[in-house]
Order: sequence, then structure tokens, then C-alpha cells
Amino acid sequence: MPPPTVSRLPGYLPVKNHGMRQQPKIFVVILNWNGKEVLLDCLRSIFSLDYGNFEVVVVDNASRDGSLESARSSFGRAHFIVNEANNGFAAGMNIGIKFALSKGAQYVWVLNNDTVCGRESLRELLSAAEQEEKCAIFSPLILTPSGKAWFSAGKIDFLRMRAYHADPEVSTRESEPYESGYLSGCAMFFLGSTIKKIGFFDEKYFLYYEDADLSVRAKKAGCRLLMVPKSVIVHAEQSGRNPEKTYWLVRSGLRFFALHTPAVLRPWMTLYILLRKVKNGMDKSKGKEEAFLVSRAYEDYRKSEKS
Repeated sequence: MPPPTVSRLPGYLPVKNHGMRQQPKIFVVILNWNGKEVLLDCLRSIFSLDYGNFEVVVVDNASRDGSLESARSSFGRAHFIVNEANNGFAAGMNIGIKFALSKGAQYVWVLNNDTVCGRESLRELLSAAEQEEKCAIFSPLILTPSGKAWFSAGKIDFLRMRAYHADPEVSTRESEPYESGYLSGCAMFFLGSTIKKIGFFDEKYFLYYEDADLSVRAKKAGCRLLMVPKSVIVHAEQSGRNPEKTYWLVRSGLRFFALHTPAVLRPWMTLYILLRKVKNGMDKSKGKEEAFLVSRAYEDYRKSEKS
């Protein structure tokens, strides 16, 4: 099955007539780090959206592969914010969100650089947001390049200390928005007032779990977490090739569950972490390479929480 193009994404429909109503101002915030293979395709899809009143902000985390220069040359309409160092996902996105709010953004869509957006994806997110009476954060249906679900719902398992993609089967054309246990930071859409209410991404997360953390805080503030299956994007998951992925999943996961595990489960969490450390020690004795990343994550998390 060939990878879907923007125009062939499930849920693609012709442009609808919005009449004379003033469209809300939306800022699309894209975080880039060495995204030479993906960033231009992402921007190309954004500037092909069937929605008129939006601006694009690219926050670059000190890329060294020429991706920033290529994007600037090809998409002069976008705003570019260049960080002197790789500040991580949470800090990088926060810079872009704050810039968008300072420019009068009514809505903000944070987006990974390795995504390609269906032409109507932004309009469908806005439509869902305008129909929602409660505070809410929204996510499109996120597919893999082969057309399978990459994220169609999230679940947090406090017993096994993991947040994972539940991926129920959904119909992109007929399904109404539905609730999710958490939303992926790959493509979160929200009112500017919502992020002011619940707070920005926690910058103590360098990579991973910052989205689950924001989701939990949103729910505690009375917000709903909604998937919008009529809005569809494709995600190449460039971060999956990061050799440090395991390290950051473990380290960030330790922080997330230390903060959010219900009191009744905290004794179990302490025991579970101990058991995981024992297993990690056994894996290290067998020379398993990943075990050394896990061990370093435990140690670095301990040091960071003391500082």
C-alpha cells in the first residue's frame, strides 16, 4: 500500500464555504530539530490547508542539518524562532506558543515537524472546538505513512507505569469526537485561553511524557481531551530513530508517575520501581545495551530531582 499523500488522506473533503463569518486566528507551531528529511513536506501540507486565517511559527532547536535554512528559503511567510541550543520538546514548544499568544492567537495547534496534514484537518479541529461547550484540548486522528492508526486514543496505566496508544478502530468520515485518556503532543489543538488556564508544557520533561502531563493537568482543571477523527494527519515518527529514546522514556516516565500516581497506588509504584531496577541489573549483567541506557536514566532522574 503506497504512503498516502495529503489529498488522499482518509477524511479528505472539498473546501466548504464558510460564508462571510470572520475566521478565528490560528497559529500553527512546529518544533524542528534536524528535520531536513521531513520539515519541508510538513510546511507544504500546512500551507495547502483549506483554512485561510492562520500563521505558522517554526521553532528551531539548534538544527545543524540545513533544515532551518531550507525552510526559510522555501516558506518566507512563516515566522522562525531559532534557539541557540536543543532545549527539548516542552521548552521549544512553549517558546512558540508564547510567541503565538503574544501575536493574538485565538487557537494554537502544536505540531511535530514529521507530520503531513490533510487539507481539511485544521478546519475539522476548529469545527469540533467551536461546538464544544466545555474547556477542551483536541487531537486529529494520526496515521502512519502506511495508513494504519498511529494515535487514535491514549491510555495511562498507573499499575505498569506506562502511557500507551490504545488505537481503537474509528471511521474518519462518520465518527464524532470522542474522549481519550491523554493526547499526543504530536498534534494538540487548543484555545489560547485553555493553555493559560492549565499552564504550559512542563519544561522539566526534555522529551516524552510532557503531553501526558499536560493532559492530566487539563483533566484536573475540568477540560476534556477529545479525538477528532474527521481531522487526519500522517506521522512519520522521526523520533523513533533516536538512539536515546529509551533513556528519555524511562527518565520522563519516572517524573510523570512520581507526580501523578494516585495516593492509593504509591506503595505499589515504589515496589514496582524496585522490581524494575532489579531486572535492569540482571539485564546489565548480561551485557544488554539498552539496560545501560535505562540505568543511566534512573541515576540522572535521581540527581535531577535532588537539584
